[in-house]
Amino acid sequence: MKPKKLLKTSLDVLNKVNAGGRFTLDLENELLNGYEVDLHKTDKGFTVGLNFKPYKGFSSTHLNSIKLPVPMRLTNDIFQYFLPENSLLFSQYSPDFTNEELIININGTVTQISTSEDDENFDGKFLRLIIPVKECKPRLRDIQGYTFDTDVETKERHLIKVQVNNSEYHFFQIMIDNTRYVCVDTTAAFSLKEFQKVSHNILNAFGFLFGDLFLDEGFLFSSVYADFKDIQNVFYSSYRESLLTGLSIYTTNPYSIYNVSGKTREEIDQQIAEIKKWYEKIHEIDSDWFSNLSELFHNNEPISRAAIIALQGNIFALEMKGSAYSAALEAITSVILKENKEKYPKPIDSKPIFNAFRTKLFDALNETLPDIPTNETARKILKERINNINKPTNASKLQKSFEVLGYNLKPYELSALKARDKFQHGELPVDEITDDAIFRKVYYICLIMHRLIYILVLKRIGFDGYIINYPQLHSHITQRDLGEDLLYKI
Repeated sequence: MKPKKLLKTSLDVLNKVNAGGRFTLDLENELLNGYEVDLHKTDKGFTVGLNFKPYKGFSSTHLNSIKLPVPMRLTNDIFQYFLPENSLLFSQYSPDFTNEELIININGTVTQISTSEDDENFDGKFLRLIIPVKECKPRLRDIQGYTFDTDVETKERHLIKVQVNNSEYHFFQIMIDNTRYVCVDTTAAFSLKEFQKVSHNILNAFGFLFGDLFLDEGFLFSSVYADFKDIQNVFYSSYRESLLTGLSIYTTNPYSIYNVSGKTREEIDQQIAEIKKWYEKIHEIDSDWFSNLSELFHNNEPISRAAIIALQGNIFALEMKGSAYSAALEAITSVILKENKEKYPKPIDSKPIFNAFRTKLFDALNETLPDIPTNETARKILKERINNINKPTNASKLQKSFEVLGYNLKPYELSALKARDKFQHGELPVDEITDDAIFRKVYYICLIMHRLIYILVLKRIGFDGYIINYPQLHSHITQRDLGEDLLYKI
């Protein structure tokens, strides 16, 4: 039996909020209380404007220090909205000289709107998140799921059942007119804060796999009914900008990466036959793997943050790309080694041997720089370095994390891990300083680091399959042909 989603009521409420309108501002601030304001929806968020009548002795600088205590209400004959603290920001002030009396036009932005004064009214309810997507097409169909029935006309109906910490969530998409929506539903009563965290990490897991993290804005609905036939409250929030990088690590279509070209029809047919063999090896992502990835992000904030950093690295300039991937690798490594209670590999494993070695270094220091006032600064620096001389290198830590997960690093991957230290110190790991050489070498190392990030995370969730092999796919750019397939087995 197909799942069924009642969406009409939710979308009707969403459209009513988006309609904006004229409201009366009700707040405990006599300067602005009772003013008529116009609320207008923009592509990302809302704008608000009002015509302010200044009082005697008023200065426009007063507007920069307006304190707006909660509760802040917007009311008219139909709606009442509450604006959470710091969600209303006035930013532009301009006098209107067309009126007989001086009027100052005040404009600003609204980042959050709720039909409930207290967030706790969302707790203990069934919760739904709807995020409008206008700029690209989410590829939920590349994850194993279900077709569902719904009470609205939609061109897309794909649903994934996601398990996070023994709770089931429904992650699905619809398309109405020219707008797609990605949605997350609870299947049990939940708390608002926990659901916000879970839904973010489900979206983050999808973004990590397919290169697009949808964040711009979202509408969160509460209902006492599991099927959301009636909506109790809605909470709108604008988020950070979406990360639309297009750099998917997974595909179910080998034609998307293999070029079909040839001088003769026979050559083309041979290439097509070779490409078709991949259909036997690549399939939709198992929903259990996607659940494991969502749960990993939910339970490990450093890895969740590293995933976002990696996505940001996809769109960074080349000089910053390596630093972003490097930071992501370090964060993931720290979690993996801690989970497995692995100690960082040290140059000298034996404590007695290291202590003897350190003693000789201190003897040499005392002989070279006696303990006198003029040597105080130098001795302090060198003593600290001697005490830390047995610390493992970053490259050895990273290498250990791959060993723990059973992945054997190739020589060129080890070289990339060692080169990443230069990125961390604001340097580029190149010898030949020409624009062309720098681009090819740095881009190549970044591609390797990018793939290693995915190897670590996907090995951690037990993934068994093929990912897009960008170092090989872009070998015509880097001029480094690894002799590998365009799909890389993990």
